[in-house]
Amino acid sequence: MKKTLGIDLGTTNTVGAIDGEVLQHTVGTETGSAIASVVAFPPSGATLVGSAARRRRAIDPKNTIFSAKRLMGQRWTSYNAGKFRKQYPFELRETATNGCAFRTRAGTFTPTDIASKVVGKLLGSHAIQPGQLGAVIAVPAAFDGAAREATLTAARKAGLTDAATIEEPVATCLAYLTMRNASHRRVVVYDLGGGTFDVAILDCSSGPARVICHAGDPYLGGDDIDSQITDWVADRVLSEHGWDLRGNPELRDRLSVQCERAKIRLCIASQTRIEIGQVEPGAPVAAHSVAFSREHLATLCSELVGRTFLICDQALRDAGLQASDIDAVYLAGGTTLLPMVREGVAHYFGSLPRCEFDPMEVVAIGASLMPT
Repeated sequence: MKKTLGIDLGTTNTVGAIDGEVLQHTVGTETGSAIASVVAFPPSGATLVGSAARRRRAIDPKNTIFSAKRLMGQRWTSYNAGKFRKQYPFELRETATNGCAFRTRAGTFTPTDIASKVVGKLLGSHAIQPGQLGAVIAVPAAFDGAAREATLTAARKAGLTDAATIEEPVATCLAYLTMRNASHRRVVVYDLGGGTFDVAILDCSSGPARVICHAGDPYLGGDDIDSQITDWVADRVLSEHGWDLRGNPELRDRLSVQCERAKIRLCIASQTRIEIGQVEPGAPVAAHSVAFSREHLATLCSELVGRTFLICDQALRDAGLQASDIDAVYLAGGTTLLPMVREGVAHYFGSLPRCEFDPMEVVAIGASLMPT
């Protein structure tokens, strides 16, 4: 039997695992499991993928493609595509099939093209020969047929001809049921990633985990928290120093990069600073550094996080259940590393969520345990 490569092809990061073992790679002096789901096309003509591409986001945003998963399988005329065009700095074009594509200096690329380059980077980083194993790609439960097929097409373009999909909440449950010997009947997977929020209620009482009900928002995730922080910083600098950090899309995106880094630091620290001088060296010296705390982040983004629990309300109503009927809550998605999110989940469900697995890795682990 072939080994199984599980892939969590995320909005922000992509992680792989083989038969339950997370793939680790080294970039410079840093070792980690996540490959940034970013592709850049610099003037040199090279194609950069991963952390090298992400570093170009602040200096060349129109040619540094990120969050492409939000457009996977989307029609040009869809609500989500329209929202994407308003929120991101890219130059988008309608394809001949009424899809969406990114226009860059290197040409025009669909979200499937971008995803295939990210998957190719994952394979290349670990010298994986695609024909030697089967692949299972995790997708959101809310993905429709077009989005799932676009994901499989991306895998095939990267060389993974033997590929299937698994729903992300099912993959998360599979990791816990298989590797932690969990024996819960009804579980909730609370998945707050970079671009989307998904909540799924699953029945694990017999056989494979089965999704009873799911709900979500494809525009509710870490990206939106970054945007909230960015707007707050820009408003503060403008009101206190008269300097506009939203003068053009490139400048705002550079600020967003710094805000994202500050948010990540607050996962383990209670205080940090957002370095405006790295966004715009010409800004007044007094505006070069803005203090930011975990407490302020929780206050600033309470409405965004609160929306996830309104969606949980909806899922429980649709399933005819109450929060007290849930035996366990499993966390997935990098944004659940934020203390304010974990505290909110514990308060809503009345018990501490399960997080023995890194929430950025659990989906890939579960996907890799699915036979192919």
